[in-house]
Amino acid sequence: MKPLSRCVPSSVTMALDQRARTLLSSGKDVVNLTAGQVDLPMPEEGKAAIRAALDADRTGYVPATGSADLKEAVRRRMGWNDGAVLISAGAKPLLFAAIECVAGIGDEVLLITPCYTSYPEMVRLAGALPVPVPHGEPLERFVTPRTKAIIVNHPVNPTGAVLSKEELAGIVDFANAHDLYLIADEVYHAFVYEERFTSFYDVSNAHARLILVNSTSKTYAMAGLRLGFAVAPEPVAEAMSGFLSHAVGCPCSLSERAAIAVLELDEAYSETLRGVFRRRRDSLASAIAPIPDLTVSPCEGAFYLWIDVSAVEPDDVLFCNRLLETEGVALTPGSAFLCPGHVRLAYTKPEPMLAEAALRLERFVRAYRSGGR
Repeated sequence: MKPLSRCVPSSVTMALDQRARTLLSSGKDVVNLTAGQVDLPMPEEGKAAIRAALDADRTGYVPATGSADLKEAVRRRMGWNDGAVLISAGAKPLLFAAIECVAGIGDEVLLITPCYTSYPEMVRLAGALPVPVPHGEPLERFVTPRTKAIIVNHPVNPTGAVLSKEELAGIVDFANAHDLYLIADEVYHAFVYEERFTSFYDVSNAHARLILVNSTSKTYAMAGLRLGFAVAPEPVAEAMSGFLSHAVGCPCSLSERAAIAVLELDEAYSETLRGVFRRRRDSLASAIAPIPDLTVSPCEGAFYLWIDVSAVEPDDVLFCNRLLETEGVALTPGSAFLCPGHVRLAYTKPEPMLAEAALRLERFVRAYRSGGR
């Protein structure tokens, strides 16, 4: 049994989302912008595939790392020709399996920050030490003989930043030079607004040490169906397969059928999806930009606004709690992403709700600045 010191807290994002849901259920008027869940319906093709699978009684176990026809569909859609494809119940099990299989007790894993809230906790659960690397800092300063891997989210949750081709190549070269595994989380790949998305997989010398994770949760509004996929070098994939077979079991058979259907959709679907979120981003950023003492980072991808609130209240947790209590707007504190003094706003609600949230945020900030805290 692992010692209690290896236990970790629950997800901050999920905890805040639950608190907002509880307030909503009690009758409080809350605009919940914490969770990164696409609020649009999943494609009809996916729903039809689930109905057909139910009618055919396809509700039994599938292979631990996914059915062959789904793996082939993933290869076609993602262009993954090299490496082994694995399927699991969402991206998280695949990310954790990757960390467990390449790092252990006493090892170190580099995390480019701000980073997704679960990365450091997954590293700790594996018995390794998470090493935060502020974005823009030279990676060489943080690598040691104990470093085994680097985890990179692209596009970035929570900032919405998109790495350039030069940055991608630089990270790959760094990983190769230091014999590190590169664990890349690209679940927001469909949400890049101003340019064509470039994957770590597109970097020619990346494949030998690249473990790339993606899912249907964001792109196809299938978060609750829990279907993720990854590609990894054969030896790593074999180790991950063994871990997943014991820790997770297998993916959901119905989710597999839905995934095969939606992966066949053409680019028009993704462009429509991007159009919805691009409009939300633009209108919301324009509404928040004039609010005194708030600084909004440029958002090139994903569906979050990253806001520096330190000029209003350096304690981002306090900021979020008081905003929720006084104005009924739920945001996620930047401390959860290893970057205090900021908050993350998920624009995963219809535009009228986002506009209302911006009005409440402005009212809150003005009152806070005038001493009404």
